[in-house]
Parts: sequence; structure tokens; C-alpha cells
Amino acid sequence: MRKYLQAYLLSLQDVLQRRASLVMDRVGGLAVLVALYYFWDSLLRERPDFLGYSRSQMISYVLAMNLLRSFVFTGRGWELVGEISSGRIANYLLRPVSYQGYSLAVDLSQKSLHLASGIVEVAVLAWAIGAPVYLPARGETWLLFALAVAASSLTFFFLEFLVASLAFWTSESGGPLFCFELFLHFAAGTFFPLDVLPKALQQALAWTPFPYLVFFPLNIYLERVGPGEAVRILLIQASWLAVIWLAVQAAWTRGVRGWAAEGG
Repeated sequence: MRKYLQAYLLSLQDVLQRRASLVMDRVGGLAVLVALYYFWDSLLRERPDFLGYSRSQMISYVLAMNLLRSFVFTGRGWELVGEISSGRIANYLLRPVSYQGYSLAVDLSQKSLHLASGIVEVAVLAWAIGAPVYLPARGETWLLFALAVAASSLTFFFLEFLVASLAFWTSESGGPLFCFELFLHFAAGTFFPLDVLPKALQQALAWTPFPYLVFFPLNIYLERVGPGEAVRILLIQASWLAVIWLAVQAAWTRGVRGWAAEGG
């Protein structure tokens, strides 16, 4: 455990040294947040609710979505692709450390900084424009929401790890990873609540892990589902996490076994 903590701290220092990259990432995220806020604010200004969302719930969905996007969707899939393609992965395979554990520690350090930045951004924006913020009325909602976010973060980590592992078999794995991340933002509900989609598409997406990354956790936070339904969502998240983790282990084992570094 100590070596993974050390990896976390070293990665934290590395990210802080590359402050320009961090700032540009946050500026891009802030631009999306402001655009979405004013879109939904204009839409709900003349009506009491939209698709069952009150104005405060919809604005809170947008604000909280920015925090989840900062925490859940921060990952190192592109680094994994580069390390496999270049052969640098061999440096980790020869060490007495789990590469997945190391990646998770590094991933968590990046998530920590992006989440802290996201909290500051949302707090300043909400204060500056006087945005109505919805706070859960039930105490257990906070715990259920925290568990859902933790499960979402782990699910995304292993999903991205699985797609990036395609680099074991093809040098063009960057394309699938790019398409995956693009589709994921749509299917997870980071641009808009999935309630705006046709019922048939909503039902189809509900059979995938994607809505459980952002949309359903935010429904827990906004108390649009009761405690019983929230527990059911957590159980589905846990099931998807187990399935994806098993797929990652199978792909990783097979990939490492058949992989050879360039020049090896």
C-alpha cells in the first residue's frame, strides 16, 4: 500500500508542476459549464419545471455534473495507450508492483486536483450569478450519492483501461478510445439529462453501464428517486463494475502474454 501512496504523491507533484496544462483543462471545462448553465437558465426562466425538474434541480444538475465530470471522467487512458505502443510498459511489468494498482493511484491523484478545481469553479460561479442550488433533504442521500460517485469513478477507470488495452493488438487504438470517450459523454448524461431522449433510447441505454456514471448518481443527489431505488442503482453499478473488472483482467492477462516490446 505504501508504494501506491508514494505513486499518488509523486503524480500529484507532477501534475502541479504542469500547471499550464491543468489550467487549460479547467478553462475548457468551465466554458462548457457556463454555456450549459445559461442554456438551461434561459429555458426554465419562463416555466416552473421541465421534464419533472424544477429550476433549482436542473441548475444543480448542471453544476453537480461539472463536479462529476471533473472527478469521474479524469483518467489516464491515453497514457496507457502510449506506454503500450512505445514499449515503456515493460518498465512497469518488471517491477514488483501491480500496474493496475499503480494506474489507479496516479488516476486518483489527477482526480483529486480536478475535483478540487471543480469545487472552486462551481462555488464561485454559483455565488457570482446567484444560482439556485438544490440540497438533499434526506441525510442518507449524501451517503448514497457518495457511494454512487465512487462506483462511477471505478467503473470509468476500468472501462477506459479496457478500451486502452486494445493497444496490445493494434497501433490504432487511439481512434477507438477517442470515439469511446466522445460517445460516453453523451450516453452518461453530461451534456443534458437523459430524460430528454426518446423513451426507447432511454431504455436501451439503461441496459448499458453508461447512465450509471453520471445520470443516475445525479438523480440520487436530486432525490428524484427514493432510497430503495437508489440502493437498486448501487447494486446495478456494483454488478457492472464486477463484469468490467473481470473483462479487464482477461484482456490484460491475454495482452501481456502475447505482447512483445519493439526490438524485443
